[in-house]
Amino acid sequence: MARILFVSTSTTLGGAEKTLYALATLLDCGKHQVAGVVSLKPEGHYARRLRERGVKVESLGVTSSSRPADARRLAAIIERERPGLVHAVMYQAIQLCRMAKPRVSFPFKLVASPRVNYRSRSWWTLLVDRWLKERDDLLIAECEASRRFLVKRLGYAPAKVVAIRNGVDLTGWTASQIDRRKKRTELRLSATDVLVGAIGRLDTQKGFATLIEAMSRLKGSPLRCAILGEGPERARLEALVRKHRLEDSLWLPGEKKEVPSWLSAFDLYCLPSLWEGLPNSLLEAMAVGLPVIASAVDGVPEAILDGQDGVLVPPGKPAALAEALRQLVDDPARRAALGKAAQATVSERFTLRRMLEEYQAAYAVLLA
Repeated sequence: MARILFVSTSTTLGGAEKTLYALATLLDCGKHQVAGVVSLKPEGHYARRLRERGVKVESLGVTSSSRPADARRLAAIIERERPGLVHAVMYQAIQLCRMAKPRVSFPFKLVASPRVNYRSRSWWTLLVDRWLKERDDLLIAECEASRRFLVKRLGYAPAKVVAIRNGVDLTGWTASQIDRRKKRTELRLSATDVLVGAIGRLDTQKGFATLIEAMSRLKGSPLRCAILGEGPERARLEALVRKHRLEDSLWLPGEKKEVPSWLSAFDLYCLPSLWEGLPNSLLEAMAVGLPVIASAVDGVPEAILDGQDGVLVPPGKPAALAEALRQLVDDPARRAALGKAAQATVSERFTLRRMLEEYQAAYAVLLA
């Protein structure tokens, strides 16, 4: 039985952290034993949930950049747990595992899941990546677009990089009329208001400024908007809302844990990102049957066929996004058809079961 230790940059609310949680709690216990989860940064939402499921969690308490002392501490944990495989999730955790690997007295396989954050790394961190990347035994990208980026742009060996697309637990993503009424009452929406929702870190990458600019072009329509999340762009986005006098139709209610309840309240879902991998938030919105409008970037077209199970728009183009929103606001029948097709796409191609099986198969090949 393979013993696996997961190492993650963080355990806060996020797509990479959600995948980590699924792997650490749902892998076939007859084939894999989870030694625990190590978080570089202070413990967050998923650390608490992991403990509730009986998974051991440790934090290195890193609050900024990792140091050589942190690599020594991680190496000591690996020595103690003696895993056959270490799976590192996100850039900082990957680099620290690479630094720790030569300090460990026994051989183990190192799997890296870099996610999309490699797109925004500084030149010197990419230089470090070039020095250390040969210590990986396997990289797992969350979509084919990310795999191509790692191979073509960062020079990774094609045989070492596989794509395993994210998956959604369909039983956990069902629309609730009770939740819908509750959330829409909180926002003081009328029966005729059409609510477009977006969820993600308030960061430049997510393109929420484009959504706000698009909303400014739709004043007078029944469209309302809620953007859920926290991050460094909050002040800038709030200023943009004030600039366009959208305070009565666009809200930034912060980070919310009850995501299925909010999805139930939405009539549309928007992913205006400037770049992406294959975001869980998009798949979750599709899973509850929401019609989606998304930027045609990176891995998004791997999930959405434009006009069939969603609408794709160019990134960073408020006019194009506003027009797509306008068309769907005025056509409830098309919204319903797109939502039904989106739900079918997820159930056929993006299930959590399929994702877990592919991870387990990758582990098995590596450990063999």
